[in-house]
Amino acid sequence: MRILFIHSVPDLYGASRSLLRMASRLACEGHHVFTVLPVECPLAAKLRAAGIVVIVDHGLAYISRQEIRKWRSVVYFPVRTLLSCVRTGRLVRALRPDLIHSNTALILPGGIVGKVSGIPHICHVREIFSEFGHAWLIYQWFLYLFSDSILCNSYAAAAQFHPWIRARKVRILHNGYPASEFVPVPPDRVQRFRTRYGLNGHRVIGLVGRIRAGRKGQDVFLKAAALLQPKFPDVKFLCIGSPFPGNEGDLRRFQELAAQKGLQEAAFCTGDVEDIQAAYAALDVSIQASVLPESFGGVVIESMAMGKPVIATAIGGSLELIEDGLSGLLVEPNHPGALASAIELVLNDEALRDRLGKNGRARFLERFEFEAFYAKLLEEYSVVQAASASRRPPTSLRRRTV
Repeated sequence: MRILFIHSVPDLYGASRSLLRMASRLACEGHHVFTVLPVECPLAAKLRAAGIVVIVDHGLAYISRQEIRKWRSVVYFPVRTLLSCVRTGRLVRALRPDLIHSNTALILPGGIVGKVSGIPHICHVREIFSEFGHAWLIYQWFLYLFSDSILCNSYAAAAQFHPWIRARKVRILHNGYPASEFVPVPPDRVQRFRTRYGLNGHRVIGLVGRIRAGRKGQDVFLKAAALLQPKFPDVKFLCIGSPFPGNEGDLRRFQELAAQKGLQEAAFCTGDVEDIQAAYAALDVSIQASVLPESFGGVVIESMAMGKPVIATAIGGSLELIEDGLSGLLVEPNHPGALASAIELVLNDEALRDRLGKNGRARFLERFEFEAFYAKLLEEYSVVQAASASRRPPTSLRRRTV
């Protein structure tokens, strides 16, 4: 099979790592895999190392939260989309893919070119569009018209769609994670991480993810840390990640808030970490403090896979990942007091920490391991291709019409 992935986010966070896992496995099994990215980036290097052809299209048309706030970008966007579709169309004619897979719902050319070319198109929805207001009421119909299948990574993501669309094209496929990526980390790697960030002799509460004020909850995490620090002077509060390019102000606001709360020594950001498994292994408790709903919450699953007790906000995909009180704890979003109380409960109860960690690991293996995800993905590819083939005219008729 020849598969063309189109992806708009050049980082190495959730959607990008999911793409890397999917594309690498497909290539390993002998499929011809191509990926379009908007820029050269570490993700491109990792894809190429896995034997995947990467095409960089600097003009790739996709919806960006930063750009839609600029009137010039909004005015120019239709022209940019048209030019992007022309380039993608040429690429499709050259590569002759059997399937186009847009790895986020924010990409436009994949569906349009697929419709025009008669190539089946899958749209992978990994976003919650509550911020888009009435625009989502229109955009969901664009996704419906220009996709043969709409894969949603959670019931929360699927629930956004009109019931008529859900019944016809929406399929739910929770993200899958290879268990081989989440094995015990050698002590020397964990020690290197702890030493680098001055964590020796301290318990560590960590929040992994993009630094994004008002969205990912680092500000809520800091406020909870301020409530806890007098009771737990031996605890360090760690944010692992960096802001998206253009959002560097969020990191400055984090640092200013830490100084305001007197947490300069107790709370800090590491930036992006190459050995993320060692970072997880160094944590005593993992936090997901999102203020706005996430469609899935990969950090939650990665923490569970590493056997770490998880505390997450009770919105979006987290409600599907965690059984409250059994495989993790759920707290009210944007509520520092509730988060602080949950952290205090877990810090004071070693048996609870162990139980949540073990149950979380078991739930990961049962529900979110990669093999089941991959089998369902291949099944969806086959279904979409078969449905597309059934709609095509016979070969002889196609020749006559040409």
